[in-house]
Amino acid sequence: MINALDRHLIKQFIINLILGIFAWIIIFVIVDLIENISKFLDRGASFSQIFFYYIYYIPYIISLTLPVAVLLSTLFTISTMAMNNEIVAQLSSGISLYRILRPLIVLALLISVFSFFFNEITVPQANQKRLDIKRYQIEKKPRPRAQSRSNVYIQISTNETLSAKYYNGSSKRAVEVSIKKFKGSELVERIDAKSMQWRDSTWKLINVTVRRFKDQQEILIQRPDTVLAGLAVVPDDLALVQKKPEEMSYQELVKFIHELKTIGADPKKWIVEKHLKISLPFANFIVVLLGAPLASRKRRGGMGLNFGLSLAISFTYFIIIRVGQVLGHNGSLDPLLGAWLGNLIFLTAGLIALARVRK
Repeated sequence: MINALDRHLIKQFIINLILGIFAWIIIFVIVDLIENISKFLDRGASFSQIFFYYIYYIPYIISLTLPVAVLLSTLFTISTMAMNNEIVAQLSSGISLYRILRPLIVLALLISVFSFFFNEITVPQANQKRLDIKRYQIEKKPRPRAQSRSNVYIQISTNETLSAKYYNGSSKRAVEVSIKKFKGSELVERIDAKSMQWRDSTWKLINVTVRRFKDQQEILIQRPDTVLAGLAVVPDDLALVQKKPEEMSYQELVKFIHELKTIGADPKKWIVEKHLKISLPFANFIVVLLGAPLASRKRRGGMGLNFGLSLAISFTYFIIIRVGQVLGHNGSLDPLLGAWLGNLIFLTAGLIALARVRK
């Protein structure tokens, strides 16, 4: 049950959180505008282009600064209660600190869930539109095409896929190619080739092995080369720029990791990024668990101390996140542990702080 004290705590937290988010948005937009305004004007950017550039920038700013805003809101809300002796009064009346902080912890968990879906649905689309405006409308750059790619995977149709270990856009040649045809979920044909070359508006496969599967039997056919005139793939399809991990959603990463495993590529880096899609939003819960006990004691320093403490905690947290990410990428840590290293350390610190504070 939510009582009047809970409602008071939640109300103050939300007010501080909204103010914090708006403050970070204003700071980021002003700093970025100062840095880029001369470039925008030199390229003849219109007011509309600049306006929508920053409108689409806002979701990314919120995603980036939300844990810091949550931590600031927690510190300001709880420290204000401590300075006004509200926490002491509740403790004296028999209400434990755990009970006082419970609505804040539940709210932080809900914010973490919201942050995950916000980062999945809103941020990638808005960020893509923002970059499109900057690159192709303001800077008037041509849309880039990669000249070469590793670990290529293409869904040709609902029942046919193509993968290649490497593709060279200049020579229009792919190596270690595999084309798979399915009937439902059943593999019915697999074509493997040493290389695949684009010639005379069609693909020529070199050193080809064809396997056909029917009634639990395999028919093996080997050919020095063959032409695939009906393959619905052109060189530009193989040369499309691969999205970066931060531009992919969780589901896109899951699918891409599966594709990498299918062609025998090393997916460690991408597995780390997949786990980070969950661990980073969870930071909103961790910082409340750590910040609330620290702010529950009456201290001198006021808002200045809280702001400095918030920045110090956030800075340390993201350094550890980065270290875990790098160690996960190079295989020194398990990808799951690498992605969750910062959360595990700060969760432990938060639980210790919560256990030591006056109950």
